[in-house]
Order: sequence, then structure tokens, then C-alpha cells
Amino acid sequence: MQRRATTATSQTKRDRIARAGREHQEVARFESLLGELSAAMARAPADEVDGEIEIWLGKICLALDLDRSAVYERDSPDDPVRATHTWVRPNFPAFPRNYDPEKLLQRSTQLIMSGKMLVFADPSEIPAENVDARRMVARYGPKASAAIPMWAGGRVIGAASFGKFRSARKWPPELIERLALAVRLFGSAIERKQSEIAIRAVRTELRVASRRNLMSELVASLSHEINQPLGAILSNLGGLARLLAQGNPEPAIALEAVNNAIDDTKRTAEIVRRIRFMFKRHVEHKAAIAIGGLIGEVVKLTAGEASVRKIAVQLDVSPSGQRVVGDSIQLQQCVLNLVMNAFDAISEGKSARRDVAIKVAPEKIGWVGVSVRDSGSGIDPAVAKRLFEPFVTTKSEGMGLGLLVTRSIVESHGGRIWASPNPDQGTTFTFTLPVAETKRASLSRRAG
Repeated sequence: MQRRATTATSQTKRDRIARAGREHQEVARFESLLGELSAAMARAPADEVDGEIEIWLGKICLALDLDRSAVYERDSPDDPVRATHTWVRPNFPAFPRNYDPEKLLQRSTQLIMSGKMLVFADPSEIPAENVDARRMVARYGPKASAAIPMWAGGRVIGAASFGKFRSARKWPPELIERLALAVRLFGSAIERKQSEIAIRAVRTELRVASRRNLMSELVASLSHEINQPLGAILSNLGGLARLLAQGNPEPAIALEAVNNAIDDTKRTAEIVRRIRFMFKRHVEHKAAIAIGGLIGEVVKLTAGEASVRKIAVQLDVSPSGQRVVGDSIQLQQCVLNLVMNAFDAISEGKSARRDVAIKVAPEKIGWVGVSVRDSGSGIDPAVAKRLFEPFVTTKSEGMGLGLLVTRSIVESHGGRIWASPNPDQGTTFTFTLPVAETKRASLSRRAG
């Protein structure tokens, strides 16, 4: 009898050692898989995170001989928990349609979302207080499960569950630790995805707001520009109507009224043409451009806005009439940004002097300089060195993008831009561009 008892004890000990060896091997294999998972989650672009998570749920289940797994997310404490990623072994029951864990497993879901795990190797191990989990497992399975909270940024943003339906299984503490690390990697990837989505949304809002602000300024300027010739047309046609009602006793005056109306109609059409041309989508096309004439177009375009704000604009173009190589639409946008900035600086500074001086002159051999000088209150020294950085602005309602775009245009044309305080008041923005001849010579040397 003693020998049989000793033999049974020895067999139990051998079984225990063998099981411990298998568990150690399983943990070691999973440790290697974790390294691959970490690299995959770090590598995956935001748009591919969801697909990667579902792939890795399957890899984890196959490595641990499990049958089903899922990831659950909660966007905020007030939002419901929902299954967002699932994997099921072929020929095993899928997740119920419209599965609501908080409705079916309210107590257990609250437990897990508070940061605690719910792990059982056999249904009998489910704590008695988790009545909902006992009821759910008795009806649907599984026979063994590990539900692990998903942490990200110091908070629980969801959970992951892993289940086996065919038989019970042990969950060694070392394996649970590594499963928890895998779930945390999922959480970090999801948090990164959500952050990038939020950043994209903010960028979209900024683009919309920037366009809205630009359109607001353009509509005000365009309205004033067009209202002037339309008012003149209306006045001329009104006078003509009165002459016709009187039998047209003065044909010369009637003819003059008609001609004036025709001229003003053409002027209105030209204003609309300039606006459409400036903001029409176009393929970038660089050619030799008379920079003075291009800036003159911008001055005409903003004449209405200058009149509304009671700002005098002076344009001084060097007689040398130098040309630059560039895209006329982009360069017009660049000058327009600087002129509108000058108008805003004067308006916000409430300066008694209200004038903007635009000068075009040779800067040095092979270069031409364009400066826009305002009589505003100047630039705060705290932001002076960061003016051309994104989201830095001196305007009370500015977006901090206009000067960034302006610098980008200038630099793409081979030039540079800077700002300097005026000796008396206000600021001067200056940018330089290579003249056409120099640009062509440089291109020729590069080609040779």
C-alpha cells in the first residue's frame, strides 16, 4: 500500500513538473510574439491600426489555442462600451449581433472598466457576486476566459477578452501579465489613432475657418468694388430713363449716359474676372513676370477694401521694370496676404496715420525686392522672431497661417522674406526674388 501511495505521489509530482514545463514554454513563445506585436503596433499608420488589431487578436488566439477574442472601447465615461474588433475560430459561435456588454454583463463590465480583471479557468471559478457572468457563461460559454482592462494614457479606455469554448484551461500568472501587456499595446495604438483623427479634424476646422475668414474679407472687398460701378450704372440708366420720358431733348447727354453705363459694366466684369482668375484652381506654371504689373493688379483688387477702411495705398515701382520667374497666381496671393495684413495692422492699431507704401526696386545684383510698409502699431517683440511659424499671429482674430503660406510661396520661388520695425511707426515686410535673367542663367548652369 505504501509503495502504491508513493508511486501515485511521484506521478502527481511528474505531472506537475511537466505542466509547469509546458506553461513555461507557452509563456516563452508568447514573449517572442509580444516583441512582434509591439513592433507591428508602432509601425502601423493610424488608418491601419484597426486592421492590425484584428490580425493580432487571431495570432494571439492561435498561439494560445483559444477560440474567440474581442476588443471593446469606450470613447468617454458617458459613452457605452462597444465591441470594435473581434476574431473567431472557424466553426465556432460568433459574437451576438448588436452585442451590448453593459446590458448583458453590467456588473462584470463595471468591474473590468474600473481596472480589474475577470479571469477563470473553469466556470466554477467565477466569483459568486458576478451573477451576470455566471448566467452568461452558463448560456453561451466559454469554458475558460480572461477579460482584461485596456489602459492608455493612465486611464481605462476599454477591454479585451479571450475565451476557450472546447475545454477549460489554466491561466498562469506569467501568461496573464503578458496578455495584459498585449492589451496595453492595443490601447496605445488606439489612443494614437484617435489622437491623429482628432488632429486631422482640427486641421480641417482650421482650413474651413481660414477659408471662411478669407472669403469674408474678399466678399467685403468685392462687394465694395462692384457696388461702385453698379451704382454708377444705375445712376446713368436712371438719367437716361428720365430723358427718354421727356422725349430725349438732349441726345448728347443720353449718349454719354449709355457710354458711361457700358464702361462701368466692363469695369464690373473685369473685377469679377480678376477675382476668378486669382482663386481659380490651376496647374503651377512659372514664367517671366513683370513683378510691378502683378502688384499693380493686387492694388486694384484691394482698392475697394482700402477705401472702406480709409487707407491710402502708394505703389512705387522702379523704372528698371525687372522681371522674375514665378507662378503669377501664387505671387499675387503672396502680395495680397501682405497687403491685407498691412490693412489689418492699421485698423487694429487705430493709428492716426493710415497709409500703406508698396515699393518694388532692385535689391542687389540679380535680385528684386518687394516691400509692404504699414503705419500700424508695430509687432509685439515677443512674437517678432516667430512671425512666420504656424499659428503665430498678431491679430485679435487671426489664424496665424497667412504669413506661413506667404513664406512658403516666396521660398518656393528661390527668395526669402523678413519683417522689420519702421523707425517711426509700423512694420515693413520685405521679400526678395531672383530676377528672370539670373534664374535662367542658374538653370542653364545646372543643366550643363
